[in-house]
Amino acid sequence: MTRTQRLLRWAHARPALLLFLFAFTLYALSMGAARNGGGYSADGTFAFEMAKSVMVDRGHAYLRDQNRNFSRWGVGLPTAFMPIVAFAEPLAEAAPQRDRIPLGEHDVLLVNFPPLGGSPGPQVTDEIELGIEPGSYDRLALLSHSGLSAGFSQGTEIARLHLTDAAGATSDHPIRVGIETAEWAYDRGDVRARIQHEQPPPVARQIGNARAHYYGSTWRFDPPRELLSARVTYLQPTGNFYVDGLALRTSDGAWLDGPGVGRVWSERQNREFFRRIWVAAANALATAVGVVLVYRILRRLQYGERVAIVSALIYAVGTMAWPYAKFDFSEPLVTTFLLAAVWLSLVYGSTGRLRFVALAGLAAFAAVLTKYVSVITVPILMTGLVVGAHSGDSWRKTLRQSVRPVLLFLAPFLIVLLPALVAAATLFDFRLLYVHELIGGLQRGWLELPFGLGLGGLITSWGKGVLWYNPILLVTLPALPWFVHRHGWRSLIFLAIPVAYALLYSRKQVWYGGNAWGPRYLVPALPLLVIVGAPLFERVTERARTWLPGAALAGVVLISAGVQFMGVSKDFAGYLDLFQQQVADAIPLKGAIYGGADYQPWSSIQPEGDYAAVLYAYQFSPLLAHAWLLRADATNLLAPDRTDWLADALSRTPWSRFGIEAIPPRPENGLGLDFWSLSLVEGFLAYPVFIVWVSVLLLVLQFATLGAWVGLTGRIWPSECRVRSLRFVAIGAFAALLISFDTLHFML
Repeated sequence: MTRTQRLLRWAHARPALLLFLFAFTLYALSMGAARNGGGYSADGTFAFEMAKSVMVDRGHAYLRDQNRNFSRWGVGLPTAFMPIVAFAEPLAEAAPQRDRIPLGEHDVLLVNFPPLGGSPGPQVTDEIELGIEPGSYDRLALLSHSGLSAGFSQGTEIARLHLTDAAGATSDHPIRVGIETAEWAYDRGDVRARIQHEQPPPVARQIGNARAHYYGSTWRFDPPRELLSARVTYLQPTGNFYVDGLALRTSDGAWLDGPGVGRVWSERQNREFFRRIWVAAANALATAVGVVLVYRILRRLQYGERVAIVSALIYAVGTMAWPYAKFDFSEPLVTTFLLAAVWLSLVYGSTGRLRFVALAGLAAFAAVLTKYVSVITVPILMTGLVVGAHSGDSWRKTLRQSVRPVLLFLAPFLIVLLPALVAAATLFDFRLLYVHELIGGLQRGWLELPFGLGLGGLITSWGKGVLWYNPILLVTLPALPWFVHRHGWRSLIFLAIPVAYALLYSRKQVWYGGNAWGPRYLVPALPLLVIVGAPLFERVTERARTWLPGAALAGVVLISAGVQFMGVSKDFAGYLDLFQQQVADAIPLKGAIYGGADYQPWSSIQPEGDYAAVLYAYQFSPLLAHAWLLRADATNLLAPDRTDWLADALSRTPWSRFGIEAIPPRPENGLGLDFWSLSLVEGFLAYPVFIVWVSVLLLVLQFATLGAWVGLTGRIWPSECRVRSLRFVAIGAFAALLISFDTLHFML
């Protein structure tokens, strides 16, 4: 047996390892571009900036200036980001500059110039001054493209470059379509069908639009010329011409970039982009560990390996755990710490070893440090320790025997927390415990909202209801009595923690968690709600006499995974911004007449905008909106030449199907898929070596994901299974999905 075969056999014998590998690589494949370095959330931005201040900035300026914000956000997420920021720093320094285009021996800087043209438009002029630095030059390089120029024949002089030297002499140089420049949309089918000029070799594709081209031209001067100025004039009555970049080489071989009137990107943005795009790996890693902990908890509860694997996979891809593994919110890390505390408490209950209680307390302490509201789980976990130890003895004896475990559980809070607060108060004037910050914050954002309005929103609202964003809960929650009957008092923590989160946040003004995918605040409750469905999963996978229950469960899981894919594939802010900027003002009460009017007194005062209709009216639900926009994305990718099809897809808004006439003027602003690999390929096509490295990383992750899936399917459908053929169907279907994902990159 070869070393590789031994390694594969070793991994196959460890389902927890396969689950971790599958979940982490899947989450890594679906990470986003973090909005070009801007991040998805306020707490993620704070954590990233704090991690960067500690690991990169020698002066630690952000840590000094913003440390008081630790009274609002915990230290857990910044700590998790620190090693990733340190790892990404050399990559950010070595990464290619996004706004530079290789042209010969120099990377020309992309800049903005006013458009030239005969066709009307904003700031269109017939002549621009290029603003070159006077000097001796032997070469001039120009990046450009034309627009609305399909009717120009080959070699038509669309513009002219005028160079004035030190002696006052001016030389003219033609800029012709098909030679020095060409139509930017040359490859678009509707343009190619009628274009009259040829396409010179493009030097790059435009940032953010891989189907739009830049063209380059170079003029050489022998001997070098003493240039004073350069200008471009437009010569045609129609069409447009755009100068995208300019560079001149001095007689000693040095290159100077033209100034333009503003850059499209910057070195700082480039570094921030490559620093931040990788920090989502922290939540991907944390959520993958959480998947393993779901498996471990179910095994500790005496469920079979197959049931534990199926439950862990359902949690991994069938709940909001998947979308939140790519975002930079703190909930995924909190969820994993709470799962660790639950698992360690169960280990203590079955072994009696006190060190597991101390570790459980440490995990709960870490959850609280990550998000302070997690403190509501501490009394629940302590109660779980006590009632879990009850086994027929009197409750008085159980309580007496539980004193030591409870004290060990609380040890991190007693030993670490109080000294840490004193130290923070001394070093940073940290005021977490001050009444005007803690109690005042509760008065401003909590306790005002009617209980039923928030609770109903969290559970069943069309825009944020946990049941619609996690359809698998429609299967697991009915199994709750079965779970309680089987596990008795040990089931307490699996019920009480979700209930506590729901009751707490139902009184918060922003009960839905702000701009996010689904009810963000309930993310820590999801693995526990999946676990309570284990008795049902066991009955379906191991005791069902027909294939119908299994097929029904598989159908619900696929639907639930489809909902998560909608959240993973698009940035949730795309639709929310579109609604707020283009739709809300076109309908009465910003749409609240269709649902959410009772909540509007609170939604109307939120800084991100009034989203009452998005939260409560099914016509404006993000679920329907993402389905609408993904259909338009598919049309744009599969039939890029049929702009009429795309326009038709974008016009069919979800609310228009219910008779609401509010047509967004620019619905194309909601287009675009949010995957890091797509963003890198689309933004750095001018650097082939870089694209090769991106492709290699993508393939490594895909092979690892597929290998882990093959191993897991072998555990779900072992050789003695009567429906083993389903394993090959599952492997083939997953491989097809990966191939489809690869195809998206070529479609760019």
